[in-house]
Amino acid sequence: MTDSPSSADAAGHRPDPAAHPGMPRWAKTLAIAAGAALLVALVLMHTLGGGMGNH
Repeated sequence: MTDSPSSADAAGHRPDPAAHPGMPRWAKTLAIAAGAALLVALVLMHTLGGGMGNH
Protein backbone atom coordinates (compact mmCIF):
# COMPACT_ATOMS: atom_id res chain seq x y z
CA MET A 1 0.00 0.00 0.00
CA THR A 2 1.33 3.45 -0.81
CA ASP A 3 1.51 6.40 1.52
CA SER A 4 -0.95 9.22 1.09
CA PRO A 5 0.28 12.07 -1.11
CA SER A 6 2.05 14.89 0.67
CA SER A 7 3.62 18.19 -0.27
CA ALA A 8 7.07 16.57 -0.55
CA ASP A 9 8.45 15.74 -3.99
CA ALA A 10 9.62 12.26 -5.09
CA ALA A 11 13.03 12.72 -3.44
CA GLY A 12 11.39 13.68 -0.13
CA HIS A 13 12.33 17.35 -0.28
CA ARG A 14 9.83 19.82 1.06
CA PRO A 15 9.29 23.18 -0.67
CA ASP A 16 11.11 26.18 0.77
CA PRO A 17 8.75 27.97 3.19
CA ALA A 18 10.24 31.34 2.22
CA ALA A 19 9.04 30.76 -1.36
CA HIS A 20 5.43 31.40 -0.22
CA PRO A 21 5.64 34.07 2.48
CA GLY A 22 1.87 34.58 2.71
CA MET A 23 -0.23 37.71 2.41
CA PRO A 24 1.67 40.82 1.28
CA ARG A 25 2.13 43.69 3.74
CA TRP A 26 0.02 46.08 1.65
CA ALA A 27 -2.94 43.69 1.78
CA LYS A 28 -2.69 43.35 5.57
CA THR A 29 -2.48 47.12 5.93
CA LEU A 30 -5.48 47.64 3.65
CA ALA A 31 -7.53 45.05 5.56
CA ILE A 32 -6.72 46.66 8.92
CA ALA A 33 -7.55 50.15 7.60
CA ALA A 34 -10.85 48.95 6.11
CA GLY A 35 -11.78 47.18 9.35
CA ALA A 36 -10.97 50.28 11.40
CA ALA A 37 -13.01 52.50 9.05
CA LEU A 38 -15.97 50.13 9.30
CA LEU A 39 -15.74 50.07 13.09
CA VAL A 40 -15.59 53.88 13.27
CA ALA A 41 -18.59 54.15 10.92
CA LEU A 42 -20.63 51.72 13.03
CA VAL A 43 -19.76 53.51 16.27
CA LEU A 44 -20.68 56.89 14.76
CA MET A 45 -23.97 55.56 13.41
CA HIS A 46 -24.82 54.08 16.80
CA THR A 47 -23.93 57.16 18.84
CA LEU A 48 -25.60 59.64 16.45
CA GLY A 49 -28.90 57.73 16.48
CA GLY A 50 -28.65 56.31 12.97
CA GLY A 51 -28.55 52.55 12.15
CA MET A 52 -28.95 49.47 14.35
CA GLY A 53 -32.66 49.99 14.82
CA ASN A 54 -34.13 50.74 18.26
CA HIS A 55 -31.69 48.85 20.38
